[in-house]
Amino acid sequence: MERILANGFTFTSPAGDDHIDLKEYKSRCWPNSENTKKFDLEKVVVVGDDAYVTYNEWTNDGRLFRNTERFLLKDGKIIENECFFGTGVNFPNNQAKK
Repeated sequence: MERILANGFTFTSPAGDDHIDLKEYKSRCWPNSENTKKFDLEKVVVVGDDAYVTYNEWTNDGRLFRNTERFLLKDGKIIENECFFGTGVNFPNNQAKK
């Protein structure tokens, strides 16, 4: 993962993550990746150095959550990632089933 991240990478989300650094991102967010079964990409839009991705993610226990993320690129690497939780089926408080 670190190969695609620029020095100074930050992550922001509605869960109280306000431009946290890579170390904090890895400790707060990355352990949850073990619960991921699959992603369904719905839309990817790239405008200059901005990329927007909307996806549905399925957890190992069948729960669904939907996010849109904005990636700001610098020299071909991600310098900033902002995550926006979707309405009704958002992480981490979703109860929606497949």
